[in-house]
Amino acid sequence: MNTSPSSVHHPWRDEHRVDAPFISADVPSEIGRLRVEHAYETEGHAGRTLAKFPDLRVVLEAMKRGVSLPFHETAERMTLHVVLGQVRVSTGDGEQSDLAEGSFAAIEAARVLHIECLEECAFVLTLAWPPAARRADVPLEKGTGI
Repeated sequence: MNTSPSSVHHPWRDEHRVDAPFISADVPSEIGRLRVEHAYETEGHAGRTLAKFPDLRVVLEAMKRGVSLPFHETAERMTLHVVLGQVRVSTGDGEQSDLAEGSFAAIEAARVLHIECLEECAFVLTLAWPPAARRADVPLEKGTGI
């Protein structure tokens, strides 16, 4: 087995493409990297795009206790998976859920959200672009009419 530096697998590097056909990430290491970023220190949160495709985005976010992401509306369906700590997710119509480490939520498109970090936390957001946007991003196949 060749273990020269060029053949050793490094799960994630700065030069790693977020649109490669296969992407893997060491999430605990990425959380550590986010926690030393300037944005984490000054704004209380930092994020990194792990994967970026025309119809899908995956973002890792790390937040300090007490920090909130403001209400915003997304045109995409999304999932939120808490990998560390605890968060509170609220919608503009009064729905609210506290999610602990290991918890998961699926959220319909066009929901107004507020995410509050109840204890130091990290979570993965997966955003799925709606079919109309996906169709606009993908060129038509010649002769298919699709």
